[in-house]
Amino acid sequence: MRSKSFKRLLALATASLYVLSLGQVALAETEDPDSAPQALVGSWTVQVTQVNCQNGAALGSPFLSLLTFERGGTIVETTSNPMFFPALRGPGHGVWTHDRQGFKAVSVAFITLNGVLTKTQTITQWIEIGRDGDSFTTTSASIVLVPEGGSPTITGCATAAGKRIEIRGRE
Repeated sequence: MRSKSFKRLLALATASLYVLSLGQVALAETEDPDSAPQALVGSWTVQVTQVNCQNGAALGSPFLSLLTFERGGTIVETTSNPMFFPALRGPGHGVWTHDRQGFKAVSVAFITLNGVLTKTQTITQWIEIGRDGDSFTTTSASIVLVPEGGSPTITGCATAAGKRIEIRGRE
């Protein structure tokens, strides 16, 4: 079953490249994100593990990302992924939605070298909220490519676990 989900990710990565070549990121119309049965809205600390798209084997050490899902279906994210050094990867901006199959999100980030835009990274992810409402798991596909319809330079898959950022302390 795990192999099937990673084949789905690889197919999505290919489909995402096609969508990007058209110069747009699109999600199918679904239910209003604000009416999702388990709210994704909020900020999350996420531990990401890059994996082999064919067999799901972990590749390298996990790293942290921060994701913020806003009402109305927008997302902002940033990552500590060391693979971008010496280039700089800016925050990702995108959209999220909810339907009967769960949550889906797409974000795009700029990658610069010496202040010049050299690549973009698009991440498409499927998100499943935990029963507690304060955790989630994801599978995702990523494409790094040269802007303006360039060929992909890196494609990959990942799994992740997120924890909602909450105010703790005196109540």
